[in-house]
Amino acid sequence: MDTLINTFNTAVTNTASEIIGKHRPVKKPWVTADLLDLCDRRRELKKKKKDAEGVRQYRAANQEIKKGMKKAKMNWIEEQCQDIEDSMKKNNSKKTYQLVKDLTSTKQGRTTTIQDKDGKCLTEEHDILNRWSEYCSELYNYRATGDPEVLNVPPATDNDNYPILREEVEAAVKSLKKGKSAGADNVPAELVQAGGEAMISALLTICNKIWQTGEWPTPWTQSLIITLPKKGNLQLCQNYRTISLISHPSKVKRKRSSLRNKQASDQDAAQQSRSSTLGYCARSTSNTSKTSITSSLTSRRRSTGYSMQHYGPP
Repeated sequence: MDTLINTFNTAVTNTASEIIGKHRPVKKPWVTADLLDLCDRRRELKKKKKDAEGVRQYRAANQEIKKGMKKAKMNWIEEQCQDIEDSMKKNNSKKTYQLVKDLTSTKQGRTTTIQDKDGKCLTEEHDILNRWSEYCSELYNYRATGDPEVLNVPPATDNDNYPILREEVEAAVKSLKKGKSAGADNVPAELVQAGGEAMISALLTICNKIWQTGEWPTPWTQSLIITLPKKGNLQLCQNYRTISLISHPSKVKRKRSSLRNKQASDQDAAQQSRSSTLGYCARSTSNTSKTSITSSLTSRRRSTGYSMQHYGPP
């Protein structure tokens, strides 16, 4: 199973690198592709600063980049302000607040040292990684207090009459959220959704293999832990918020299971609703019959009493 997952991840990442290419990261949101190309050109001209002509070309490229950066920044700020005005006109306070926060907030600097349990500052990279591993192990390894009987499930068999359907995998892939960071396998959700029929077939094979064997792949149990700083002393691990980035292909199997469980619960709810409706109809029919009989007897008694009063007893 692990070999199958590793082969799948390698094929997906290599194909994406050849066809799409890697995204070039930028530090500022207003930096465009043209400015990045100018930076590459300036980097090449820096190697030719041995003569006067090379120095002149380098300075000209440097001035062009500075002007381009300034103009791009002003255009980006104007676009953000226009978006804020449009959001306020549409009463979209959430987007307005987020745009204002992006324009005015300053990023908090990250420290390069971490304290251990005894308060000693750690500066070496491997010591810092060991400290984070120790902290996360203590944070997430806790003893469960639930009922262990819920883990007692029938053993998996190869003769399963209800295999995973292709439509279920397609629905799970379609429901993946976009804009989420990739996990340890470096496969984002957008890449899974853009894989087409070949991606669906590969995930269908993997999901059915897991369903039949009952073995969860080891690569899908690995996740990346990202630390986000909070307030306070950033040399303390408890002043960071941790998030886990799991594999997006593994979410397909999880979503498929949740979809099937939801369908089963909806069927049970519909059956219970149908039973309660039938019971209510039966009680209503019984009450109606009783009411009709009572009304009939009452009307007959009234007519008999009227006759006896009018004509007298026999």
